[in-house]
Amino acid sequence: MQKGDDKMNKVTVRICGQEYTLKGEEPEEYLRKVGKEVHQMISSMMERNRQMDTSSASVLAALNAVDRLYKKQDDLENLKKEEGSVYKKAAGMKEEMQLLENEVERIQKENNQLKETLSKLQEEDSREKLGKEREIKRLETELRLTQDSAKEYRDENESLSKLNKELKFELQSYKYKVLELQKKLFDTQLTQTKELKEKEKKEKNPILKEKSR
Repeated sequence: MQKGDDKMNKVTVRICGQEYTLKGEEPEEYLRKVGKEVHQMISSMMERNRQMDTSSASVLAALNAVDRLYKKQDDLENLKKEEGSVYKKAAGMKEEMQLLENEVERIQKENNQLKETLSKLQEEDSREKLGKEREIKRLETELRLTQDSAKEYRDENESLSKLNKELKFELQSYKYKVLELQKKLFDTQLTQTKELKEKEKKEKNPILKEKSR
C-alpha cells in the first residue's frame, strides 16, 4: 500500500474506534481486509488483557506480525533449498536419460548393420547364420531393456517436473503471504504513529486533554 496518489484506491477503515484512510493500488476489498485484520489483531490483544491500552496492544500485534513474517521467510528459504535440490536431481536424471537414449540409438544402428550383414550371408553356412540370428536376438533384448530403463527415467523425470511446479506454486504463495504481512506491519506502524501524535497533541493542549476526560 502507498499514500499520496489520487489515482490509487482509497478506503476508510475503523480500527479500535479510530478511523483511518488507507490508500493503495490494491482493490478496495483488499484494503478493507487488511484494516479488518489489523483491528482483529489489536482487539484480540486487548481482550486477553483488559488493562492493556491500544498502544501496547498495537506493539504486541506488530511483534506477532514480525514474528510470523520471519518464520515465513525461513519457510521460504527452506522451500528454495528444496527447489534447488529438485532442480539438481532433475538435471542429473535428464543427463542420464540422454545417455540412455544415445545408447539406444547406438544399439539400433548396430542392430541394423547386423541385419544388413545377415541378409548378405544368407547363402553361408547355417551355423554361422544361426549365430548371427542369436546375436540379433541378444541385441534386440538389450535394446528392449535399455528402452524400458529409458522409459522409467523419463517417468521419474516427469514426476520431478510436476513436483517442481508444485514447489514453485507454494513458493509463490509464501511470497504473497510475506508481502501481505509486510503490509499489515506497515498499517500497524501507521496506527501507532497516529495514536502517538494524538497523545502528544492532548498532552500539549490541556483543553483537549480535559475534553478527552
